[in-house]
Amino acid sequence: SGFVSGGTIDQPVERDDEWLKAQQDIEANHRRKEEEARQEGGKTLYEVLQANKAAKQEAFEESIRLKNQFRTLDEDEVEFLDSVMESTRAKEEAIRKQTADQLDLFRRQQEEAEKAALAQPDTAEAVAEEENWVTSGKKRKKGKDKAPIKGIKLRKTST
Repeated sequence: SGFVSGGTIDQPVERDDEWLKAQQDIEANHRRKEEEARQEGGKTLYEVLQANKAAKQEAFEESIRLKNQFRTLDEDEVEFLDSVMESTRAKEEAIRKQTADQLDLFRRQQEEAEKAALAQPDTAEAVAEEENWVTSGKKRKKGKDKAPIKGIKLRKTST
């Protein structure tokens, strides 16, 4: 409430002291801000912000330049890559050798079977019949009609 009693005449003097103290604090803050502005060479806020923006842009471009540069591999990296290449070469060579060995074995068995078939003609027919029974497990699809027009079928006569 804004009511002031009559016996409070001495208190406004104290308020004046408090008022002066608060005013001095405000002026001190104002002076400190002015000094901070002078430390930056008296530049305006716009100039300071532009300088900061340019510095950030330059730092960003420098980091991009460094990212895109090639660097030499360390010895540990070189050794690791060499070991990986050697292991893949060894695996490929083992697979290649195994395939060649199996292919040679198959060819030898095939040649032996042909020689045996030529030596004994009676058993060759029996072996051929057995193979037919083993390999005829799948049905074959019928080929497409060779008739140029749909609906027309060619009759084949047996001779």
